[in-house]
Amino acid sequence: MKQGWFAKRRLKRYVNELTSLAKNLSADVKVVNVLIPGYEELDAWIDIVVPDEKEEEISDALSQRRSEISFQNGFTIGLGVMERSHYETVHAKLNGNSKTF
Repeated sequence: MKQGWFAKRRLKRYVNELTSLAKNLSADVKVVNVLIPGYEELDAWIDIVVPDEKEEEISDALSQRRSEISFQNGFTIGLGVMERSHYETVHAKLNGNSKTF
């Protein structure tokens, strides 16, 4: 990641932009995790849960904007986009119940 508070502030702005883009595409989007710095070489990581029927549309839009951010500004942001039904199944198994959010 680029050094300094200014770079971190810009990175947070891009993370917010990506999560806002997802929420604008569907009101049912849930941001479940944001890491700054991200895993290994990534500047940030975002995990979001989306409606099953919107997964491809939202994933494609976020990937395109993420690529533009990387090309124009050098920030590498990882994305985990998961369908709600898959997330709920995994969440229930991990918690030993069938409760959903």
